[in-house]
Amino acid sequence: MMRTGFGIALPFAPATGLALAMAACGGGDIKRPYSPAPAPTELVSHVEEVRANAESFRSESTMDYWVKKDRVKGTVLLLGKPGSRLRFNAENPTGGNVAVDLACDGIGYKMIDYNNNCQLTGPCTKDTIAGFLNVELEPDDFYTLAIGSTPLIPNPTGKVTWDSNVGHEKLALKSGDGMWSQVIVLDGKEHRWDVLSSVVYDRRGNVEWKLENKGFREVKGADGKVFRVPRKTKFVQPKRKADLLVTWKQHDFNVELGPEKFDMQIPEGLAYCQ
Repeated sequence: MMRTGFGIALPFAPATGLALAMAACGGGDIKRPYSPAPAPTELVSHVEEVRANAESFRSESTMDYWVKKDRVKGTVLLLGKPGSRLRFNAENPTGGNVAVDLACDGIGYKMIDYNNNCQLTGPCTKDTIAGFLNVELEPDDFYTLAIGSTPLIPNPTGKVTWDSNVGHEKLALKSGDGMWSQVIVLDGKEHRWDVLSSVVYDRRGNVEWKLENKGFREVKGADGKVFRVPRKTKFVQPKRKADLLVTWKQHDFNVELGPEKFDMQIPEGLAYCQ
């Protein structure tokens, strides 16, 4: 909840040194560095524009996540393009060899589990991501997370408030069908509008998922466009008791990625994973 000060009114008392000191320490003194205040549609458009500008990405990361009852932390190399095209190379924590290779080509997926010498195929959906990282996200929503933005609820409308204690824009949204609500916090300092956090609630007010980003930096894409990306991302799904922690080591944007990057050949006769 946004704080606006101590809430103490002294209408007839002169301003003393103590009162002025208390007012100075009470917060609520960061003003918007731009005007007028942004409309909700302007902030929604900004979030959508970040994704529209990212035509592809390539990254190296360290991911910390659950695989069934085991906590795994290791290097994951990623490629992505909009349209459910993703590629994951998860390396074994004990070495640089690939443990799992997963490719979504826009329709289906292929996966080779090198540790267990088996394979899987099927349609590329949120279940595909859940089977790999345990967090349930549609492929294009994972793409949006990976480029430092946030997925949005459908047909959002809402309001914007300014948190003068920390210099953040708070965007509160409702979906067009009333099934979902979402609160997005963006960094308003220097007009950055980096997505610092994003929380989606179901119609009963329960958290569906929560996203947090920290340590934004600028990265220039292959086409010269400049992107602001976080150094760390945390994604939590309470209902699944799942979370994903990512440290982004390297990001490349708008690099050439042909369709062969999102496909693989599965060796003939390779067993199906149980």
